[in-house]
Amino acid sequence: MKTITNIADRLFRKVEPVDSSFGSEAAGATVEGAAGETSGQTGAQTKPQTCTAFPAETRTPAFCAIDCPGRCPLELHLCDGELARVSANKAAPACHRGLSMRAWANSPDRLMWPLRRVGPRGSAQFERVTWDEALDEISDQLARIRREHGNESIYLAYTTGQSCTTADPFERLMNCFGGFLDHYNNYSNPQINAMVRSTYGPGALYPGGSELDAAADARLVLVFGASPAETGTGRATWHGAWDRVVEQVGERGGRIVMVDPRRNGSIPKRKGSSRETVSWLPINPGTDGALAAALLHELAFTHNALDWDFLRERCIGFTDETLPEHRRGLGLSVMDYLRGTGYDHMAKTPPWAAAITGIPANDIRELASQLATARPAFIMQGWGPQRRSNGEMTSGMIMMLAAALGQVGLPGTNNGMNIAWGGGFLTRVSAGRNAVPFRIPAYRFLDAIENGEALGAREGVRGLPEASCGNAEGPGSTQEAPAENDAARGFALAAKASLENTSHSNRATYSVQHQNGAAHLPCSIKAIICHGGNCLTNQHGDVNRAHRVLGDPSKCELILNIDVEFTDSARYADIVLPDLFRMEQESAMDADGWGRRIAASTGELGARFERRGAWEVCVELAKRWGIEDAFTEGRTEGEWIRLLYEGDRERSTGLPTFDRLLEEGLAWRTDCAEPFVALADWRSDPDAHPLDTPSGKIELFSEQLAVAAEALRGTPDEGAITPIPTYVPEWGPTEFAVERPATDGAQKPDAELREDGHGCESSAFLPAGGQEYESDAGLPIGGRKSESNTEPACDQPLRVFGFHSVARIHSSWGNVPAVSRRVPQVISINPADADARGIATGDLVEASNRFGTLRLPAHVTEDVIAGTIVMPQGAWWQAEGHSMQNTPGAANARTADAAEPIDVGGCINTLTTSHPSPLAFGNPQHTCWCHLHRHMGTEAYLSET
Repeated sequence: MKTITNIADRLFRKVEPVDSSFGSEAAGATVEGAAGETSGQTGAQTKPQTCTAFPAETRTPAFCAIDCPGRCPLELHLCDGELARVSANKAAPACHRGLSMRAWANSPDRLMWPLRRVGPRGSAQFERVTWDEALDEISDQLARIRREHGNESIYLAYTTGQSCTTADPFERLMNCFGGFLDHYNNYSNPQINAMVRSTYGPGALYPGGSELDAAADARLVLVFGASPAETGTGRATWHGAWDRVVEQVGERGGRIVMVDPRRNGSIPKRKGSSRETVSWLPINPGTDGALAAALLHELAFTHNALDWDFLRERCIGFTDETLPEHRRGLGLSVMDYLRGTGYDHMAKTPPWAAAITGIPANDIRELASQLATARPAFIMQGWGPQRRSNGEMTSGMIMMLAAALGQVGLPGTNNGMNIAWGGGFLTRVSAGRNAVPFRIPAYRFLDAIENGEALGAREGVRGLPEASCGNAEGPGSTQEAPAENDAARGFALAAKASLENTSHSNRATYSVQHQNGAAHLPCSIKAIICHGGNCLTNQHGDVNRAHRVLGDPSKCELILNIDVEFTDSARYADIVLPDLFRMEQESAMDADGWGRRIAASTGELGARFERRGAWEVCVELAKRWGIEDAFTEGRTEGEWIRLLYEGDRERSTGLPTFDRLLEEGLAWRTDCAEPFVALADWRSDPDAHPLDTPSGKIELFSEQLAVAAEALRGTPDEGAITPIPTYVPEWGPTEFAVERPATDGAQKPDAELREDGHGCESSAFLPAGGQEYESDAGLPIGGRKSESNTEPACDQPLRVFGFHSVARIHSSWGNVPAVSRRVPQVISINPADADARGIATGDLVEASNRFGTLRLPAHVTEDVIAGTIVMPQGAWWQAEGHSMQNTPGAANARTADAAEPIDVGGCINTLTTSHPSPLAFGNPQHTCWCHLHRHMGTEAYLSET
């Protein structure tokens, strides 16, 4: 076999395909990086086009199946059987990403045949093998690992790239094979989901909040950390709804207030009616909970504008008399928290919040005044504010603001969650029963590779035998409640002294040392199957740690990657298999997150080279293991798709036959017309539609949270969870080793650092007897120097804030230049911070912390709040120079103390942490700090560009 070396940002192109109907055309391509070869381009991907006029084209329905609420229905224009162009389905619009599917399908990174690793993990050295060779090795290795370590050692990685009714066959296959180590949570919304369970009950998770179109009936729309015009993408769904909401709210003289650290793409800059309707309220990242608390304080004590009847009859815990009887008189109510008679003993006044959020106190008062009178009020949050170290409490505060106003379950209102996701309508093929009972948090898979036997219930493992600590939904969730004499101080934001003695480096082992014999996972992860995702490395926190862990084959013995392209995660695979896009195979899927539309693909485009669909791969593995009948049940994938669809058609109205759906490509359900309003049934008739909380009411005080808070006592996360939603400061600069000026060279972890990793240095963290502060002491806001930070301005740490750009969904489309150019990968910085560091637009800058260093051009703009830098998430990690010495997985080329390679691709996870959040064990990647400096090579860079 010919060895393929140095696959970096482009793959091979000069290995003649085996068993391919396009062999003669592909043979002229080249292998980039191979000795004596020349660089190849995308021409090898398709046959030369033999026609030039569009009338000779044929059209076939398809869709974009990526993890996106738009899920654009498309039409593929085929010329002589090849993809000539892509357009929107005639019945619905499509976004620029969906319309660029031809560029992605023909990307130079597109996989064409099976590959086997021949160099060190992460070196991207592979050889081409036949399908039989690849499948035999996979089946043999998985059978060996099962025999030696058990099914619980085989992990199916969390991925986001598959959305159709038969798109996740590996879960079904592995259940037929005896089971696998499963995960719970996702990377989107685990923290808010944990709070929804305790506040509204698990039944409220889907469909979630109200549909965005319901906001059109509101007089005031208050949005925390969301940009529907960007994340909604496909204009037929959320993005189109946002345009309608802005127009209709404006026509009635209403207002939309966007709370965000950046002027996001939903906030217009140009003059006009939309600009007058939509306003931007800049806020320091991670402080949304403090703003919500101050708004509640004003609404309760200044305006008396809360819905007291609703709070008494439908909610638990806002006032003392609505607490459980054994909790009364202890300062545990929301009112005690707001007035400063409980918890941290600090009144949540606008001046208090101003010092934390960076929002002037008068602006907070003005917003509270509007909330006091505007009805209906539609309050929503994106998933960004909850993807932080204090994300559980932040999301709870925003939901509590909606409930306290009584603005839930009524026309024009929301429940404080993100807008409705719905979960879709179509039934997916059954995965069967998993014989392995254990599940780990998706964000802890690296921990489960390094030392899975040390992970117990305190680390979030579910399905363990009865142990000394619970594992149902969070820390200590099955323990008994604390004694009656526990007062609010017992649940307060913890003793600062206990936190000052903890560090990030010991958090991974702290709870293990205090297990007291509790059950643990029986073994570490020994095999990973990653299908359609880039979360092994690129999308995971602390990407350099992921590189190190996955680069060691003595830990995880087999990594199988199945994808359409060669991602950064694929670098670490032992076997890489070339998958198909769903538009290249017959498929059916929900064409939006709510399930109003159903889309189909004929699959007429078909496979090229040696690519195969994942279902076919699973069938071949099932044959080798003797479980084909159990996996297929005698049906092909196409027969499963039709069977499932016809079953769904029986429970809806207006859906056509499957053959008609294939002809049209898109169908609309007629039994799903009016915009959904969250909790409307419960609000109108709570007896007939009770919430599935223990009380059947909205639980602003939660016994589940009280137990979780108690379980965290004596741990580094003590005080991070309270029985009611509260403002908890997020991890501060010391968590990222940037509390002191950066030094030249590589940034290394410093075990000697004084660490109070939750940002406890803030004065807002400690009791102050209700004292109000008009100053901004203790926090770097508005470009001002912090009273508690005496470093020169150019050395002060900056928050790092990521956002979802319109150019990508996660890392998808990250390698399509035509799409990426829409939102260049730059570091945006406020003029005050740029001036202090001598940075101008276009300069190369380096952002560094203990986890790594990345280098990008700077963009100086007032659209970012001072004290914070902003960059789009999802860019592909790329080592400077592409040399083997910079290849992260090449363990033989690096020592443990060697500097991490500088990332010049702009992957934000070069800087983020892999430590999970305290309650949900979710990803807190939006909590991040760094040092920023102008790169010494800027002049040379500017002269070249």
